[in-house]
Amino acid sequence: MKKDQIKEKYLSSATSYKLLEKKQERLLIILSVLRFFTFIGGLILIWIGFTKSIPAGIILSLIITVLFLWLLKLFSNYSEKKEFLGNLVLINKNETGALSGNLSAFDAGNSYTDIKHDFSFDVDLFGASSLFQYLNRTVTGYGREILADWLSDPFILSKELGPRQEAIKELASKDRWRQEFMASGMKTHLEKKEISGLLEWIEERAVINSSPFKKFLIISLPAAAIVSLSLMITGILPYPVFVCIFLINLFYIATGLIRINKIHNALSKKYNFLTSMNRLLKAFENEPFTSHVLDDIKANISGKGVSAAVSVRKLGRLIQAFDTRNNQLAGAILNGLLLWDYQSISRLEKWKSEYRTLFPGWLEMIGKVDAYISLGNYSFNNPDFVYPIVSDNPNVFSAKNLGHQLIDESKRVCNDFSLGKKGTVCIISGANMAGKSTFLRTIAVNFILGMIGAPVCAAEMNFIPAKLFTSMRTMDSLSDNESYFYAELRRLNTLKSRIEEEDPVFFILDEILKGTNSIDKSTGSKLFLQKIVASKGTGLLATHDTSLGILEAEHPGVVINKCFEIEIDGENIRFDYKIRDGITQKMNAVFLMKQMGILD
Repeated sequence: MKKDQIKEKYLSSATSYKLLEKKQERLLIILSVLRFFTFIGGLILIWIGFTKSIPAGIILSLIITVLFLWLLKLFSNYSEKKEFLGNLVLINKNETGALSGNLSAFDAGNSYTDIKHDFSFDVDLFGASSLFQYLNRTVTGYGREILADWLSDPFILSKELGPRQEAIKELASKDRWRQEFMASGMKTHLEKKEISGLLEWIEERAVINSSPFKKFLIISLPAAAIVSLSLMITGILPYPVFVCIFLINLFYIATGLIRINKIHNALSKKYNFLTSMNRLLKAFENEPFTSHVLDDIKANISGKGVSAAVSVRKLGRLIQAFDTRNNQLAGAILNGLLLWDYQSISRLEKWKSEYRTLFPGWLEMIGKVDAYISLGNYSFNNPDFVYPIVSDNPNVFSAKNLGHQLIDESKRVCNDFSLGKKGTVCIISGANMAGKSTFLRTIAVNFILGMIGAPVCAAEMNFIPAKLFTSMRTMDSLSDNESYFYAELRRLNTLKSRIEEEDPVFFILDEILKGTNSIDKSTGSKLFLQKIVASKGTGLLATHDTSLGILEAEHPGVVINKCFEIEIDGENIRFDYKIRDGITQKMNAVFLMKQMGILD
């Protein structure tokens, strides 16, 4: 399927889901009218029933109440379905926009920006129009963090390359299921900060179920209240006895009110988050998978004889029941009769004793699925991209028609590129705006995606996984009293140490030592590269300094020269962005300054 066909598919799906959403909307209007007439008509029928006889009035009251509650439930179900369909409409519209280059609908991951990271800041991993925003389709905070972690530290994932590729391929083929999973979680995002209280409660020791005496009281006191109420109604027991027991129950609740409120504050109003979690778990549990990674996640979620979806739904209902105390009148009556707060806490603690060790894992597994779905979606949207292969020869990196994912397909210029065995350094020279920095980021982005198991923008790619390290966009720091040049030196020193520690490092440098004069820069760059070569460092360096090209002759087979050339024709300048062998012969700074009127 070509990209135009994929875009048309998204547009068609958005239209189809919109029609279904409008159908649900019409049904909701009909149900609203039915509820209104059931309520008004029911009151009239109940009044008529009671004028005939009390039993008739009671029977009609029960029938009307059941019918009204059924209509409420039906309305709630159709409302959820309408919202689900609305989410599917939005998903397909967003994907249509993404294929046209509009990524504004997706979280850019600004909070993950780290200028001191080994490579993320240099290669635009996070932020507006970043790789993360291009990939991110997560609907949970857990999934968003896991995806960010994968991109930030891809080398640790490269040992699982085959199974990860298998999982992403399978998810790419499940485009309808992917969207349904996303639509299930869009209403209420599962964010760590939103359920932190719930997680803290899960880790706390039991309040009631750990004490036999408290267990006895929460059984015996409500029993006494119910029995005394029954005897009072039948006239056997005077009402002051019931009132006394009722007040004793309320007093017992009051003695533990601080602790009860603390627990309730941690759990209150978490029902919506648990409902969202339940929908996501249910969607995953009900879908068959063949890839090892997804099947393993499924085993962790529901392969231990416990349905995570059912368990989470049960917790949600228990919390919803506990929230009844928010109604002061209902809370007072239920606590006076049943010690409702303690009953609720007891049931919650029983749930906690069964699932406390499993619940955090379920959240983590949902996050993993969520992150994988983003990569599956990326694969589906780019059917021409290929899954890279770990090289079975000494070559560190080799690719054909390699391009940058974030450059529009109509404007993207692809290149063939190969870097030899470990210890090879490629020096790329070229004029301003000739394409050096974009090419370096192209290598970096595809190297990262390759290591996490995702397809790359190339016709073919072979590589040996390594720890990526870049120095392309060094920043000074006023707060640390650190100059630009010193910050760059620190960066280069870190790279030197990593290489000397014999880490499998793949470095990408862009115009190093920019903070000093040209002679000092040239001398320092040569000495630094010689140091890197002696330590068997592997990577690329882009530069305007053509004098560095002599290092190829000094280190044959170890240092190689590549370049980006420009064509100057009178007052016109042309960039073809194609990489070539050798050292660049043309520069364009003076030409551009004259063209812009800076120089005469």
